Amino acid sequence: TLSGKLSGSYNSAVLAAQLYHEEHEDSKQIHVFNSKSASIGETLIGLKIQELEESGASFEEIVTEVESYISSMNTLETLRKAGRLSGLKAFVANTLNIKPVIGSTKEGTIQQLGQARGMKKALSKMVEDMLKVTKNCESRVLAISHCNCPERAKYYFNYKKHQESLS
Repeated sequence: TLSGKLSGSYNSAVLAAQLYHEEHEDSKQIHVFNSKSASIGETLIGLKIQELEESGASFEEIVTEVESYISSMNTLETLRKAGRLSGLKAFVANTLNIKPVIGSTKEGTIQQLGQARGMKKALSKMVEDMLKVTKNCESRVLAISHCNCPERAKYYFNYKKHQESLS
């Protein structure tokens, strides 16, 4: 599910699994993963689950491997643990709905590029920052990943046109 810190989807899914087991006597195995992520992070988790399932891993092996995989991803908590984000800053960011705008460096490490309050402002800042550092945007391929929100992806795909129309 979407990060339990960002949405109620995780708690809803856990509750649904509990209700299923209470109402059915079969031994279906259900595990709800808290992605602690969003967007492409969820896609990567889904691909990891598919890879393990196709390799013949057992249900228990998949749960263990994927939980480990999720723990290794760059989330606010892993940034805090790695010393890139203080514990207090991570707490305040979560509490005030402050979203870090994170990007990779040329060396391949992760850094915080900025921050914004709320997802819409964070995404706008991400696009603005990308446009500042990307040369020849008109001749480049742009890829946008989204998690079941094609309207938002299309909006940001056309962000520059929206900004020009406001000028």
